[in-house]
Amino acid sequence: MTLKLTIKQFFISVAVLMLFLNTTVMAENVEATLEWSKRVELSTPVNGVVQTVFAQPGKIIAKGEVLVQLDPRSFKADLKYAQANVKDASGQYQEAKRELDRQTDMYDRTMLSEHELQVAKNNFTSAHAKFLQAQSSLEKAKLNLEYSAVRSPFNAVIISTKAVQGQVVASQVTPPVLVVVAESQRMLARFYTTAEKVNRFIINKSVTVNVADQGYQGKIFKIALEPSEQKPGNYVVDVIFDPKDSVLRAGQKVTLDL
Repeated sequence: MTLKLTIKQFFISVAVLMLFLNTTVMAENVEATLEWSKRVELSTPVNGVVQTVFAQPGKIIAKGEVLVQLDPRSFKADLKYAQANVKDASGQYQEAKRELDRQTDMYDRTMLSEHELQVAKNNFTSAHAKFLQAQSSLEKAKLNLEYSAVRSPFNAVIISTKAVQGQVVASQVTPPVLVVVAESQRMLARFYTTAEKVNRFIINKSVTVNVADQGYQGKIFKIALEPSEQKPGNYVVDVIFDPKDSVLRAGQKVTLDL
């Protein structure tokens, strides 16, 4: 009986020890570096002159907020011109359609030659084409006016502002970078792990990101399938988290509770 109890106690002790070792491994802290989850350089596809720069480095902005405004006067003038062209082309198109209907009716009553009917058809086709071209020009003018305001594509923090009031933007060459933004509500904590350990980590696994004395709840967002070029033989693991209203910076060193 004593021997059985001793063996039983032995196995219990081993199980407790293994559980302790596993818990210790899982609770191990890992060093990581903060990265932007989404960093974008903003420009515009239209030519113009910078009128106002609203973007200020460090400012938190909402999706759709105007960061840089080009002088809109030429774009508004082009829009009015395009609207007038559409109105004129529409009138000519409607008149050509009525004339074609009238000529077709006369042709059906043998009061018009086939040549005269064909002329009416040609005039209608030409008027219709000009109307479609005018509509296309109007849409382009609307887009150009829209593009004259550089807006944030998502909720973001402004990293840097390169636009200057009075700057000429010549987009037909290489569109200049006007503002650099990064997504404000998500950051990455990036660390590297070896091939032997990488399979220990699971996508969506909860992780605590410790920055100074503050902890943020995050989850494993991405696990690389190829070794890193920066650290050969190691794989990148990204933890994504919401920094809330805290001002955090890419490159900061943090620790992760895995």
